[in-house]
Amino acid sequence: MLRKYLPSKLLVLLLIAVIVLATNIPLLAQDVPTLDYYFILLSSKPEDLQAVEDAANNILVKNIGAKVKLHPLSFTDAQTKANLILNSGDACDVMSFGSFIPFPAAVATGGLMDIGDLLTQNAPNLMSNTPPENLAAVKNNGKIYGAPLFSGGSSRAGFWVRGDLLDKYKFDWKNAKTWESWEPFFDAVLKGEDGKVTPLVSSDPYWGRQWWPNYYGYDSISDSIGATGARGMVGVKLDDPDTKVVPVAFTPEYKQAAELARKWYLKGYFLKTPPIDSEMIALRAQEKFAAFEILFLGNWSTKNMAANEWNNKEIITAPIQDRTVVTTGSVLGAVQGVCAVSKHPVEAVKFIEEMNKNADLLNLMEYGIEGKHWEWKDKANKIVGFPVGVDANNVGYVVAGHGQFGDKRLVYLTTADDIGVLDKDAADRKNAIVSPILGFVPDLTPIQNELAQLASAAKQYCDPVDKGLVDVEPGLAECQNQIKAAGIDTIVAELQKQIDVWKAAK
Repeated sequence: MLRKYLPSKLLVLLLIAVIVLATNIPLLAQDVPTLDYYFILLSSKPEDLQAVEDAANNILVKNIGAKVKLHPLSFTDAQTKANLILNSGDACDVMSFGSFIPFPAAVATGGLMDIGDLLTQNAPNLMSNTPPENLAAVKNNGKIYGAPLFSGGSSRAGFWVRGDLLDKYKFDWKNAKTWESWEPFFDAVLKGEDGKVTPLVSSDPYWGRQWWPNYYGYDSISDSIGATGARGMVGVKLDDPDTKVVPVAFTPEYKQAAELARKWYLKGYFLKTPPIDSEMIALRAQEKFAAFEILFLGNWSTKNMAANEWNNKEIITAPIQDRTVVTTGSVLGAVQGVCAVSKHPVEAVKFIEEMNKNADLLNLMEYGIEGKHWEWKDKANKIVGFPVGVDANNVGYVVAGHGQFGDKRLVYLTTADDIGVLDKDAADRKNAIVSPILGFVPDLTPIQNELAQLASAAKQYCDPVDKGLVDVEPGLAECQNQIKAAGIDTIVAELQKQIDVWKAAK
């Protein structure tokens, strides 16, 4: 009947179209696996997040035969809910790890999958770009539980600080190379701003701690050993060839940090009550703070952060360490893992690989949609910025820093200042202080009970010392007594045993 009404050539074309449509029905209907992906997002509007997800799926369905469901986490959610998600059995395929979702603690939950073979088979680009020591950092008992992303790999302590205030008070920040040498600036801010600007950011639980392991010469082994948001209660000295594990709360360096925290708290450099993260973020946007103390300063421009987080105030990167430090922790600053409950691990690894080789997908995740959230400012040098009429206050999609999705070498720049930044990173890495336990990742499963007890004790008794909320002598003594009772000696002994075995095998 159809031939009766249609010319033969038209019929052939129609049949071809039907065949093409039939073979593509699964893709057009998106009848493909869905990957649940958890990552940190500073802010987004629901419709913008959906637009980014749809744009990502236009790439992913075609390239890997899967689509993604985006599950953004706030900073607070990242620290309180991420490991619960891994433990709960909830739908989860891929999760990003870094400073706010520590990778070792995630491995200890048992909620991550060994993806060693899957990476070899499905992520050749990522594997070829990963140095052996970085791959060693994501191993536990010989199994690979994560994909380390290229991010530079070294960092140093210092400040992100408002440039307008540095200029106003004529502070010689380039020659201020210790925490204490910044006190004249903080005093000037307190006096000159009539108490309306607090010198330093603090929050519960993460910001405003004074114990910075790398600055005081320690590799913290794992920031997850201690209270949530802390920087580890054990460590190995960076210049110790014997790699002796010590409980840091008993060291003179920790006491020095505690005394400085108390001094600064009493002087008013921190808010009297650390706000929760969401309150801190709001206060920062209202220009109520002068500076962040940062352990992981790099060479990248802060212009994008300034626009998104500091109400467009210029933010100066001010290191107080001349040399960067390379630890396992710096390698683990950007890792992707596949959840143990994933029903689609092959596609999950292909998704990780795609974000590490597909610049369109990576920058979609980093910046959102071209023309809506960003536009080219200098395409030849891959520099982007907000479109006309869009700024940090009305843009609908803002990630929390750059580097949690894929290879940072493919991320577009936000300023000409970052042209050549990868060369600076390479130079820093070449001259860095390298931890004697670089590549060691602890197996925390044998000490789970002690770790839980330590986390509870450290939160109650050591956090107030770390943040200067209590007098040092009685506070530190109570901290030491309580973590002793919680089993820190058992933790130290287990970690020492593991490091000794690791060194012998190495």
